[in-house]
Amino acid sequence: MLKQKKVGKGVFKILTGVIVGGAIGSILGLTLAPRAGKDTRKAIRERSLEMFLKGKAELRKDHEMGIVKKTVIKILTPKKKSASAGVPVNKKINQ
Repeated sequence: MLKQKKVGKGVFKILTGVIVGGAIGSILGLTLAPRAGKDTRKAIRERSLEMFLKGKAELRKDHEMGIVKKTVIKILTPKKKSASAGVPVNKKINQ
């Protein structure tokens, strides 16, 4: 139990460091940017939208691959025979 608390504290410290570091880096980056604020905000907005759409496409692709994977597994999984009727169990369930 004591070990779990230490691990939890370590993870919390790492996540806190990442969040604080990201916030500080973002603030410094925006403050010291070579472009005007309006241009920087426009570039950030465009890049954010681009990354969002790319991530959305990747999630859709991953979802589709998950469906394909489940279908392939279902096809390749050997069907068990029913003891009573000699009909595969999967077919009994689907009917």
